[in-house]
Parts: sequence; structure tokens; C-alpha cells
Amino acid sequence: MKNFGEQSNSNPNVFRTALPNKLPAVTLRKVTWRLIPFLFVLYVIAWLDRVNVGFAGLQMNADLGFSSTVFGFGSGIFFLGYCLFEIPSNIILERVGARLWIARIMVTWGLISAGLMIVRTPAEFYLLRFLLGVAEAGFFPGVIYYLSLWYPTAQRARAIAAFMTAVPVTGLIGGPLSGALLDLDGIYGLAGWQWLFLLEGLPAIVLGASVIFYPDDRPETTQWLAPEERDWLVETLAAERRTSPLRPGIRVALTDVTVWKLGIIFLLVAAGFYGYSFWAPLAIRSITGLSNFKVGLVLGVISAVTIFGMLLNSYHSDK
Repeated sequence: MKNFGEQSNSNPNVFRTALPNKLPAVTLRKVTWRLIPFLFVLYVIAWLDRVNVGFAGLQMNADLGFSSTVFGFGSGIFFLGYCLFEIPSNIILERVGARLWIARIMVTWGLISAGLMIVRTPAEFYLLRFLLGVAEAGFFPGVIYYLSLWYPTAQRARAIAAFMTAVPVTGLIGGPLSGALLDLDGIYGLAGWQWLFLLEGLPAIVLGASVIFYPDDRPETTQWLAPEERDWLVETLAAERRTSPLRPGIRVALTDVTVWKLGIIFLLVAAGFYGYSFWAPLAIRSITGLSNFKVGLVLGVISAVTIFGMLLNSYHSDK
């Protein structure tokens, strides 16, 4: 992470309090080590709770008599709740602060995710998956917005990529973990898929409570940066905002052609990716006949391949 901050604005007014070369790199290195590992862990938990239904389906569908149609609709209805509440959630985050709102998001989604263990009917499955989307809405874009408050544009893509490597890492560790949890089937009268939802939902509740105490909402309020480091960061980000050609406002964002183009691209990518995420465990076991744990290992290996490409692409984007 030592490369963070090596690119800098040459405006002398911005750096009047800075040491010529070292202050930007030192400051952003501190920011990175303070924020990225913590946010990375939060996203691992978020992603695991979002897609673990694919592993649960290895047992749950047979136990509850769910057809492929029921399972597919219940998996996908998550995104209806997510889409409907994503923008309102982010508006609230901007107004009340990242710490309070991200903590709320995590605690509620953890409770709902763990609550999936009590599902018995398709209607209950649909309802809780929809509510899980409502609860989690705003987490990912909220973190991206939060990072924009801490990183100048020249270093932002690498910061976001470091955070987003949580997605393939979740596949790397979450696949074997979910497979192993399914093997707890029958312990204390609970099915393996019930153990999976319970034990993978609880960390969101615990970590969500810790969000209130760990990160700062903005650089202006931080105490773990030296005064000259804090001043440099605040002034650099303020200078970028003053010179930005973008005008703030919801109407401007929702009528911008580029926003819609990127949204359509992301829609097409997400459709394929989530289709894979939800159905891959079932497809791999159907084709190979492997045990639940070995299915998780196969998916973990697939996820590992994407990590290097993700980091390389982020570096290329910043360049």
C-alpha cells in the first residue's frame, strides 16, 4: 500500500503546509491502513450474507421442498429491496454521517440474515430476502462515497479496488466455510443451512456495533493524523471540489447520460455475476457430485484467480 499518495497536486496553495514530497504519501498511507482493512472486513461479511443463499440451497431446497423457481425468485428479490432503498439510504448516510448509518445497515442486515434460519414457506423466504435487500441498501455506494471524503481522485481507484477485493476473497474463504457449516447438519436439532445463516449473520451484528466507535466521519474530525497531515488532506480535497466540473444534486445525477450508460453496463455485469453466484454451488455439485465442502473449495479456487486482475486493473485506471 506504499504507493498510495505518491501522485499529488502541484498547486502550491494546497501544499503550503506540506513537506515537499513525503507528506502526501505518509498521510494517505495512514488513511489506508486505518480505513481499508476495516472496511474490507465489513464488505466480506456483507457479500457473504448476500450470496450464502446459494450454498444454503444445497440443503434448504430439499428440506423445504423449494423448486428452482422458488429459489431463484427468492434469491433475486433481494435486489428489488436493494434498488428501491439504495438512493434514500445514501441520502440519509450523507446527512447523519457514515458511522451511524453504516452501523444501522450492518446490525439490521445481520439480524435478518440470521433470521433466514427460521424460514419454512416460500412467502417467508421471499419476505426475508426482500427485507435483507432493504437493510443492506446503501452499504456499498455509501462506502464508495465515504472513501471519496478521504482520498484525492488520483489515488481513489486503488483505494476502492483494495476495498472491493473483498468480493473474490469472500469467495476464496466463504466457499469452504459455507460448505463446512452445512456439514453441521443435525447438531442441536438444526439443519446445516440453518447453522449457515445463523453463524454467518452474527458477525454483521457484532462488527456493525463497532462501526460507531472506530472510523471518523470526515478528515476534519480525525485525531490520528498529525495536524499538518490533516490540514494537507482537508485542503487537497477541498481544492478538488472547488475545481470539479460536476454540479451536486440528485436531479443532475439522475439525468446525466454517463450515469445511465455506466448503470446499464453495471446492470449487465451484475446479471451475469449474481446468476453465477447464486447457482454455481448447485450447478457444480450437480455436475461433479462433490461434497458440500469440496464444492466450496472449487468455488474458492475460482475466486482466487480474480484478485490479481482486480488490483492490476485498478492500478491501470489510476495511471
